[in-house]
Amino acid sequence: MHKYQFIKIICFLTIFVLIGCTQTRTPELGGQTAQNVTPNLSSAPLKTEFTLPEQSLNSNQNGIWVTGRGEISAKPDLAIISAGVEVTNPCIERPVKTCYSQPALVTAKLGMEEINKVIKAKGIQEKDISTTRFNVQAKYAWDDKIRAQVLVGYTVTNIISIKLRDLDLIGELIDEIIAVEAKIKPKTNQEEITTKINSVNFTVDNTEQYEKTLISKAIEDAINKANLYAEFSKVKLGNLIYLSEGSQIQPRPQQEIGLKSMAFAESSSTPINIGEFNLQISVYAGFKINK
Repeated sequence: MHKYQFIKIICFLTIFVLIGCTQTRTPELGGQTAQNVTPNLSSAPLKTEFTLPEQSLNSNQNGIWVTGRGEISAKPDLAIISAGVEVTNPCIERPVKTCYSQPALVTAKLGMEEINKVIKAKGIQEKDISTTRFNVQAKYAWDDKIRAQVLVGYTVTNIISIKLRDLDLIGELIDEIIAVEAKIKPKTNQEEITTKINSVNFTVDNTEQYEKTLISKAIEDAINKANLYAEFSKVKLGNLIYLSEGSQIQPRPQQEIGLKSMAFAESSSTPINIGEFNLQISVYAGFKINK
């Protein structure tokens, strides 16, 4: 046999075997022949339906539901004072311009040490004193010659929050904190120190003593409102079926007293009007409607 004819026969047999192996046999499932199924895409889309559960007519919301509020006036028993120092150390222009923050830091430290002495002399405990702001910031000013901002110094700010429980001392404490500025100035070189009273806030710290009265007033208010609704709706008010606290005791916010609003006097303490707070609480109540 010719060499090339033999190669052709081998190739033909190989192709025949490969064709036979690639033909798929239809599997049998449960004795039945499985068939390929082509979905009818032209048919109408499936329709999905669902039904929301019906609300029960005996829901907890049936009846008369009201909010009752209790309110009383109370004198504050706590003052929160924001105070501290601000120190600026300007740059030295000659012979060479130099700018340092360290002198301002040292002077601010001296000022805060004096303020802390004043505070502790009033019997205020360490736990009632906390730092709320400490800042070292570069100070810039506009220079018309070079038409740009230039560094002119550094400012250090140190502010603390003071909780004062003896409100009779508030005027004295404010005056003595302000007086620290005059004590520190002779100890400085070129640093500029200012003592600050940023704000004075009053609040009621011990609200537990008013709790029973407020709750009683809130529930009484809820019952009165429910009776009015029943009267005007021509129905008979039933028993209380639900009661929940709507809000906890909270004093209405009082306006801050700033340094500018204080009247300073040389011979007496700074007068501070404490005033009163309105304490509030609310309850949420539900009542049956009797037939």
